[in-house]
Amino acid sequence: MLLPRPSFRNPAQGLPGNTVLRSQPVLHQSHAGRRLRQVVVCSSASVQFSIKRQVAFGESHKLIGGHPSLGGWNPDNAPAMCWNDGDVWTLDLDLPSEEDLEFKCIKVAHGGVEWESGPNHKLKLPGSEKIAIGFEWGSNGKLSVNTDGASNLQDQQQPQEKEQAPPPPQQSDPQVSSGGSDRLDHQRWQGAGPTFMQSNEHSGDRAGQWVTEGLQGVALTLVKGDRDAGSWLRKLELTKQLLVDEKDGSLPDDNALAYAFIYLQLINTGAIPCVEGGGHYRPNKHAELARDIFRRLERLIGDRNTPASSALLARKIHPRLPSFSAEYTQSTPLTRIRDIAHRNDIPSDLKREIKHTLQNKLHRNAGPEDLVATEAMLERISHGGYSEDFVNEFRVFTGELRDFFNAASFADMLQGLRESLDDAGTRALDTFLGAKQKADGMGEGQGAATAIMEALHGLTTLRATLSAGLLSGLRNDAPDSAVTMRQRWRLCEIRAEEYMFVLLSRFLNQLDSQGGAEALAKAGDEAWRMPLGAAVLSVRHIGLSGWSQAECAALENELTAWQQAGKFQERDQALRLKASLERLQRITQVYTDTLLSLFPERATTLGKALGLEIERVQVFTEAEVRASMVFQLSKLAGLLLKASRLAIGDAAWDALVTGEAVGKLVEVQRIEPGALTQQQAGPVVLLVKEASGDEEVGAAGGDLKGVILCHSLPHLSHLGVRARQEKVVFVTCEDEETLQQDVHPLVGQQVIVRASGESVKIEAHSGTAAAEAEPSKAQPESGKASAAAGLSKTQKVKQAALVPLAQATVESCGSKAAKCAQLAGFAQQQSSFRTASGVCIPFGSMELALKGKDKEFKKLLKQLQEASLEGGALDEACRQMQELVRAVAPPASILSDAVDAFQKDATVIVRSSANVEDLAGMSGAGLYDSIPGIPASDPSALGKAVGAVWASLYTRRAVLSRRAAGVKQADASMAVLIQEQLTPDLSFVLHTTSPTSDDKDEVMAELAVGLGETLASGTRGSPWRLSANDTKGTVKTMAFANLSQAYASGHTGPTIDYSRQSLSLDDDKRKQVGLKLAEVGKQLEQEFDGPQDVEGVLIGDNVYLVQTRPQP
Repeated sequence: MLLPRPSFRNPAQGLPGNTVLRSQPVLHQSHAGRRLRQVVVCSSASVQFSIKRQVAFGESHKLIGGHPSLGGWNPDNAPAMCWNDGDVWTLDLDLPSEEDLEFKCIKVAHGGVEWESGPNHKLKLPGSEKIAIGFEWGSNGKLSVNTDGASNLQDQQQPQEKEQAPPPPQQSDPQVSSGGSDRLDHQRWQGAGPTFMQSNEHSGDRAGQWVTEGLQGVALTLVKGDRDAGSWLRKLELTKQLLVDEKDGSLPDDNALAYAFIYLQLINTGAIPCVEGGGHYRPNKHAELARDIFRRLERLIGDRNTPASSALLARKIHPRLPSFSAEYTQSTPLTRIRDIAHRNDIPSDLKREIKHTLQNKLHRNAGPEDLVATEAMLERISHGGYSEDFVNEFRVFTGELRDFFNAASFADMLQGLRESLDDAGTRALDTFLGAKQKADGMGEGQGAATAIMEALHGLTTLRATLSAGLLSGLRNDAPDSAVTMRQRWRLCEIRAEEYMFVLLSRFLNQLDSQGGAEALAKAGDEAWRMPLGAAVLSVRHIGLSGWSQAECAALENELTAWQQAGKFQERDQALRLKASLERLQRITQVYTDTLLSLFPERATTLGKALGLEIERVQVFTEAEVRASMVFQLSKLAGLLLKASRLAIGDAAWDALVTGEAVGKLVEVQRIEPGALTQQQAGPVVLLVKEASGDEEVGAAGGDLKGVILCHSLPHLSHLGVRARQEKVVFVTCEDEETLQQDVHPLVGQQVIVRASGESVKIEAHSGTAAAEAEPSKAQPESGKASAAAGLSKTQKVKQAALVPLAQATVESCGSKAAKCAQLAGFAQQQSSFRTASGVCIPFGSMELALKGKDKEFKKLLKQLQEASLEGGALDEACRQMQELVRAVAPPASILSDAVDAFQKDATVIVRSSANVEDLAGMSGAGLYDSIPGIPASDPSALGKAVGAVWASLYTRRAVLSRRAAGVKQADASMAVLIQEQLTPDLSFVLHTTSPTSDDKDEVMAELAVGLGETLASGTRGSPWRLSANDTKGTVKTMAFANLSQAYASGHTGPTIDYSRQSLSLDDDKRKQVGLKLAEVGKQLEQEFDGPQDVEGVLIGDNVYLVQTRPQP
């Protein structure tokens, strides 16, 4: 079979940001207390602090004390501790030996701080090079101090009667290791420590539970199956059943893949223990099962239709399977341990321990616990005075066992590929290994950043080579040797992504030690090259993983172009970079959101059913998020974003609707009915996690005064327009750090939001809400009055008709169609803009099409008027009404006449023109549907599109909008405007009076590539935002575009690369477009006697207008 996924980028192509290696960035030195490893000039002892404590997702620990490296008792300067599997938090510091130390632990949550109770921890540091200090939260100052550098936290396991071997030595956490550890997080054992046996004391007894009540599907299969699957072999058979043994041969879905990964991860870390299963099953049985699972996962990864989430899960499962190399599929694998157990140069009691603890166990029922026991045995005999030959042979066996469990070091795994690489691959391998060795030897001293960048480049080239080699796919009839080699390549390619985590973590440490975002903002272009180069390389790795490949390719081009252009102290250059960095953050957020959708509920379900410690399953997802390369990239993107804002003095805030608002700050996921409970009475300011831009600002209910949205939004989206119309203060903020520090601590309190075009301030407020909220007071009654007053009488036709656009009136075809007719007439009087041709299907046509269904129609109208928001009654009424209306269409004769009004090869857009939109009190941008991409020669498609537009009169959002405006549902009517669809270079929304400026001569325009649906609907991201003054001849760029995709006829179009868009590249082009739109805007303002909300497109240098309405 062929692997259809295209190569993300040719590995032979030059890597981005080659110039970043030419010199070391010049950054200011930082204060101590920024990241995990701090350096004090007089240090002579390496100290690791550790505490085991669970906190909620998003919360963290810091260590605070009197020493400067501990923040001088200032929580803001205190260094953060690093989370590890098992809720172990660590912090590495270099401190003066013989120092008197006093400290405490604090928990940081949503900007607030919780101090550890009890007295301070106090000690005088011993005169040792390595010191491990363990402590418990609130332990009255008690400490556990070890001067050999090993942490004592593992001693917290439950004691057992038999002699316990010491746990295997733990590798340094990659976040704090200056040596660049390349062992995997999932190889950190959380189960019981090994027991060395003098006789066969292995048992099949199991303690636990298998609760199947309430389970179904995959979860039920897994729990029931595990009840009878004590050994690792049986558990692998159960995994194969989930992923491979489908009767129809179908590929596993996300549900099966997610449960399989969680299950294997818990097994590999010892959370789900393996026991004797009865019988003798050598490791070749495990290897054969792994080969079958591997084949299926590779088929899934290579399938063109595989969702990115499924490929992500398959890649996560691969390293949790054993190797099926030829040495492990032979009938008697791992025989070296038998020879070791019969050596004559070791004591008989050690022989028995090796035989019963390892040899017999591996040959009967191998499991992950055997690698743990082997590692512990190697540690023990390495310091036991045994012969060098014996220790070396045992060390060789340990390497073989690591290989079987795919747990070898990254470097060793890569060396295993050498014989399969061509000359170019060998050069890439040697280049990376040399760079890795140099970076590891450099530590965190001077020149480390350059060495790390060299390793990043080398790693990226090597991974691109491996990815290209895997593109050929895996044939169904591929011999076992080919499948084995493919597993080695795949695992190395996955480990390359995981090692990227290590390098990025070290690089971030370097940036922080040199002053972080604050120093970078003050530095010249050369200082930006390495951080941006690291970001570009990281984006390429995301694409090589098969995640958002087109988006990654475009973003890589953008960041590379901006890196080369430099001049980040200039406002427009910094804003352009900021737009791309926000786009980068969206990629990391989508990735994280995917993990959050896949793991938490399933991990909890499986953990509860199997009786696992609740703490282990609660932190499962957080561990996966924090262990990903994307997590480190999100931190790098955040640092660069902050630096780009600081460089030009730009705030993290954006004000869509200015003013002041006072109310209780309430956090909600979305603006939707039910978001506010009846108990939340009084004025409210909403802190909203996400919005599409289509929402009604008042949909959440309550006395809404203000909205704080946690991401950017087009100013002229429907939601932004409605907020402005209802005078609800509306601000957005993309910066998570700002939100955590300045906003989240105020949740539940009375706050005042002061928003202007220059700044946004949110503070606790002690005054009365009613008195202070007057400037931003929402005015729903005035809105109702203006909408009701502006509702025109309709002249409904008694028989089917088609109206030429030039003859459209407000009474017959609605305000939108009438305005288009006026625009067409006005366009003929001057040359600044053009319009598209069209025809109208007038009011009354829908009712004629529904003839014979009158009773059902009127019944549903009544339900729409009266149905409660609670219990789904309104949703059901809307669904039924839309279904009824969508099924009808105009007569064939009308559709035929409409087709004849256009050229045969034309494409048309079918648009709403209701009597309840484009009113002074009810603008309704994007409230009703438009159906683009309809062939003018297809009457059937045209009829379906007309029915869909009619049905959009009765969407939930439209019904709620009319309720909010005081318009009866029965008074709403829909005409349809059919116009020739233009193929624009750019679409725009224009407000002829800027909503954020006091200068009435300023216009504001937002522009996007392709059709304008992304502007009206508020697709995630930013358009170009221009503020133009035709009188002064000035244009100011307020924001650069970072919307991911253009919208084409009826579907999402190509991914946009802004390094190729003239509006992002050319200052003169933006000025030309801005002044042209300002000229058109002021002409429309005069013609229609007031500020206008205008929609249009640009084709070349020509402006086409498709709509105008009163500006809210």
